[in-house]
Formats: sequence, structure tokens, C-alpha cells
Amino acid sequence: MEIDEYEFEEEVTHSVLAERLEKMAEEIKKGDKLELPMPSRREGVIELTIGEPVEMGIEVRIRKSTIRLTVSLGWERIELGGDEG
Repeated sequence: MEIDEYEFEEEVTHSVLAERLEKMAEEIKKGDKLELPMPSRREGVIELTIGEPVEMGIEVRIRKSTIRLTVSLGWERIELGGDEG
């Protein structure tokens, strides 16, 4: 399946958020792949191979009634099962 861009949003509790972030942190530590939920209305997960170095950005937007924290990660794409021979 080829997906170039997607967005996923969901409201969760503090403990569910913490569990998801902990799972992502463990996957990043292993350095193999990162599993993310599919966009809305689609089943399954998206698996991303993790490369190094990882660029990290943090953006904070504070409004009257909301705070939005965006953490972005970026790395060079790794092709698996490439040309053999």
C-alpha cells in the first residue's frame, strides 16, 4: 500500500496518550520500524522504517481556549528490499 501523506487525530485520555507515546519511544529506541494508526475510516497500521539521524521539531500554539503542541520527526527514507543483483 502506497500512502504519501495522511493525518490522524483522536481524542484520548492522559493514560492512553502516555501509553501510545511510550510504545512509540520503545519502537524508536529499537530503531527498526514505527507503527502508526491508519487515517480515519481505514483499518490497520502504517509501518515506517526508521532512519538516522532524526530531525525533531516542537511547535506550541497557545490560544484563548486551547493549546496545540505539535512534535514533528523527520529522517531520510530507507528503501527495504531494494535492488538485488
